Amino acid sequence: MAAAVLFHFVLSPFYEDAPDSLSLWHVLNWFMAFGVLIALAVTYLHKRDTGPDADTNTFVCVNAAFYAPAALAILFFWNWVDDLTVGEDGQTRRLFWVIINTLGVLSAHLWKDNAST
Repeated sequence: MAAAVLFHFVLSPFYEDAPDSLSLWHVLNWFMAFGVLIALAVTYLHKRDTGPDADTNTFVCVNAAFYAPAALAILFFWNWVDDLTVGEDGQTRRLFWVIINTLGVLSAHLWKDNAST
């Protein structure tokens, strides 16, 4: 999913005038929403199972792995609902999508690193 979003995000300026370029974002958003909710649920369960008595390194890693998808979820759903209701695509929202995509990659990386511990 991250690769599809990355390629579409990077290459969309080249075919931005195509009639289906925005509809592809609307399709990808549903898959991204599903991925964000799964990442949030899994990292929350891992955070809950770790508990406050874990060593400092584990505690920080588990909390970072949870709060990155939490920030991602807040930004993603706020921006997506704004896109659905307003329908305009301005520079500010494009900046938020860059932040959202970056947080998504960070969340996936933290989740992968955390799963190995």
